[in-house]
This record gives sequence, C-alpha cells and structure tokens, in this order.
Amino acid sequence: MKTNAPKHGFTIVELMLSLGILAILAALAAPMFGNDDALQLDVAKRLLVSDLEYAQILAIASPEQEIALFVDPNGKGWGIATIDEPDTPLSDPITGEILVTQLGYGSAAPSTDVTIQCNTTGNMVAFDPNGGLVDFTQTAEFLLQSSEMTTIVAINPTTGSIQ
Repeated sequence: MKTNAPKHGFTIVELMLSLGILAILAALAAPMFGNDDALQLDVAKRLLVSDLEYAQILAIASPEQEIALFVDPNGKGWGIATIDEPDTPLSDPITGEILVTQLGYGSAAPSTDVTIQCNTTGNMVAFDPNGGLVDFTQTAEFLLQSSEMTTIVAINPTTGSIQ
C-alpha cells in the first residue's frame, strides 16, 4: 500500500492572496515617497489662501477697520492685523488664538523649507469692506518657494478673488 507523503508549499490561492495584500500596501505607501517640495508648497499655499479668505471675511464683517494680511520680513510666515496696528495680530473671536502662521510650526509644520514673498508695499495686503483690495492699482501676488519649486497666489484687486 502506498502512502502519500505530506506536501510542503503554498497553493496558488495563498500566493495570489499574499501578492494582493502586498500590492495594496505598496499602493498605500507610494505617496509617501513623492516630491517633498511639492507637498510643502501645497500645504503652505492652502494655509495662505485660507488665511487670505479669512482676512476678507473679517474685513467684510467689520467695515470700520481695515484688515490686512502681513508677511513677515524674514519670509517665514504671516499674520492678520489691522492697518492701524500691524504689529499686533488679531485673535480669532471664537477660539481666542492669535492669527499668525509660522512656516514650520503648528498647522504649517510640514512647510519647514518654504519661504514667502509679497509684491506689495509694506509686505501686506489690505481688504476693503467689500472684500476687494484697498490698493486696487495692482494685482497682489504671493510667491511661495521651496528649493527649486515655486507657486504664486494672486488676488484680483477689484473683485478680491484669489487664484
């Protein structure tokens, strides 16, 4: 009588299941190996646009004050303040947090290598009570740079739309 010896190895189903799991893990891990400069610029741009929109909302909500977004002279952040007191950033009325963004810290922590420049006088953009720019003679532009990559955020002077 012949007995079957135990077989050692994997079935095709087990191999296919293992390869499928590895493929899913690779697909999840692949974005982590992307371009770090592009990611840093994207984070900084989204935060800047959000803060510009918030400054516009504050200007519309309180027409008696001229609200502006000021860029730090060192190019490592910005804050929202009134034109009368540019060195005193405003506080969020709900959370009480000071409206300052420093690249590399807090919500902007992923943007450690990004710098910002503004093409306007005084490195600031002031909004009127309608959400447009106080100085509507030129388009306000913010240049965000990380290594060799750059991106520009522009504000239409009359409409206040942000691109």
